[in-house]
Amino acid sequence: MTEWYEESFQEDYLRIYDHRDEQKAARELEALMSYIPLQKKMTVLDLCCGHGRHCRWLARRDFDVTGVDLSAVLLKKAIDLTSDLPIKYMRADVRNIQFSNEYDAVFNLFTSFGYFPDDEENELVFKNAYQALKPGGWFLFDYLNPQYVTKNLVAEDESNKDGLHIRQQRKIDKGFVTKTITIHDNESKREYLERVKLYSSDELKRMLESSGFTIQSHFGDYDASPYQTATSPRQIFICHKEK
Repeated sequence: MTEWYEESFQEDYLRIYDHRDEQKAARELEALMSYIPLQKKMTVLDLCCGHGRHCRWLARRDFDVTGVDLSAVLLKKAIDLTSDLPIKYMRADVRNIQFSNEYDAVFNLFTSFGYFPDDEENELVFKNAYQALKPGGWFLFDYLNPQYVTKNLVAEDESNKDGLHIRQQRKIDKGFVTKTITIHDNESKREYLERVKLYSSDELKRMLESSGFTIQSHFGDYDASPYQTATSPRQIFICHKEK
């Protein structure tokens, strides 16, 4: 059985989400990076790097960057956009990476988490991030806030882009937020599903700490504002691997 994340992150994804670019990556990282004491030439790993927008932002600040993603389509786009930068890209399932004590920092950004129905599988992202870090390394984890999503969910919208008619339907069902994307392109119709498991702040803290991390900061948005359960759009954790 093909999983939703194997089907969704293809050419249509790049067309629908082309607004997620380098400028947006800069807004997502600039304030947060001031809380992580990294120096130039340090090694960083971007787990679920997509088409590499955060990788490129980090590489331009003179870090030694590796990006990992499962989607061959997104990785090809990342490589095409990265001809001027020495970024290493790898295709791998985030549950199965084998890095050990190699990186000064690991990033998992923009809700690249909660893709699996099983808690233990999702927690493997944290365990593998911890294993990949050198002692004293840092983990930046960026995820949605379930209460904010529930309160502000847009059930349906439609748009037209580059000859595509795009309909997006969203719901929360049995602990998951799901989005069904229907695309009409001339005579063809394509449908994709995105499905993310919702985790509360307490659940994420437990998972991070049981994976070995010490939580240093907990923010509610990319401006590094404090996390507020009812009103923060994001849950952003900065964690430390003590030893």
